[in-house]
Amino acid sequence: MVAIGRDGVRRIGFHAASGPGLELEVVSRGELCGRDEEGQLREPHRTEFHQIMLVDRGRTHHEIDFVEYRCAEHTVVWVRPGQVQRFGPTVEGELVLFTPVVPAPSAEVAALLGDRPGASVWHADPAAYARIRDTARQLLLEAESPGAAADEARRHLLSVLLLRIGRLGPAEPAPADPDGIAARFAEAVERDFASTHRVADYADRLGYSVRTLTRASAAATGRSARELVDARIALEAKRLLAYTDLPASAVGRRLGFSEPTNFGKFFLRRTGITPAAFRRGLARA
Repeated sequence: MVAIGRDGVRRIGFHAASGPGLELEVVSRGELCGRDEEGQLREPHRTEFHQIMLVDRGRTHHEIDFVEYRCAEHTVVWVRPGQVQRFGPTVEGELVLFTPVVPAPSAEVAALLGDRPGASVWHADPAAYARIRDTARQLLLEAESPGAAADEARRHLLSVLLLRIGRLGPAEPAPADPDGIAARFAEAVERDFASTHRVADYADRLGYSVRTLTRASAAATGRSARELVDARIALEAKRLLAYTDLPASAVGRRLGFSEPTNFGKFFLRRTGITPAAFRRGLARA
């Protein structure tokens, strides 16, 4: 279920019911936990695909990128590729697991699949949740009819599921970014945070001044451009410390720090604890 690769990365896998051609599965929470014989779902691990969790009944918590979210009935949780997660107690409900190429293509679906900061967690009203839940059940039924026609139906049903989730509205308030500068900056940081930590480098690449990036970032997020770069580096540091066995010095090198002491000072300044203390805290959680 959760494998440890040669690079020390814990990876969660899934079983595509219709075979290797369509990377899509609907699985009950109980069945997923049944595959996890060693309880590794309770440990931090990184997904390489999209995961939508529906909570029908019960109460649990789900940790996404080191933030814990409380989940009761009618909760929808969307974990995206690259995010680190940790499961809480088992509840009644199902998970829809899929890679980005599976849904039937459309501009609306592509927008929903795009990278987004933070977690996507909704506490839906009963009627909206029932529509989402019904679509997930139809996906499960189509999995019992293998063949090209069934696969095509599942692609479109998955798109319907995503669009219905999209109707729930943004999981967080939409940022104020009328010119799109903050969004372009965020995309550049996501792409290059391990290669450069300097806001001036991003400004040069995007064709803006440092002051413009700082103003746009502050208006959209309430944080300066420098803070956004540091926050992204710190998040990736936490992810690597949590789901790999890499020593802290190697984590620092991956993130562009030439000296281990510089990485240690950065992590302490951003989080208030050392990398070693952060790892020890995860082991106790």
